[in-house]
Amino acid sequence: MKRRDDSFTVHYMIAPPLPDPAESTPVLLALAAVDDVGNEYYDWGGAYGAAGDGTRTNGSISAQPALAAKAREIRIRLTFLRDGEEHPCHLTLRTSATSH
Repeated sequence: MKRRDDSFTVHYMIAPPLPDPAESTPVLLALAAVDDVGNEYYDWGGAYGAAGDGTRTNGSISAQPALAAKAREIRIRLTFLRDGEEHPCHLTLRTSATSH
């Protein structure tokens, strides 16, 4: 996960790779998240593509607003959408915030 002033980005790898959108129905990705302080974060777009060796898909997806300074962890729901079906993936990530 990479923090920015106005957002954050989650980088991911999926194996086996997602289907090639040129050859089949594209897979869309949506993000929703909430941190341990109660702040909500919303999808801000992303991109993905096959790795050079074709064994996996590499991608990133961003969310806004920026992570709250006091947030120590964030619960993320990534939902892969294809052919009208949802395939959710739930993640909990620790942030670099520390309690004082």
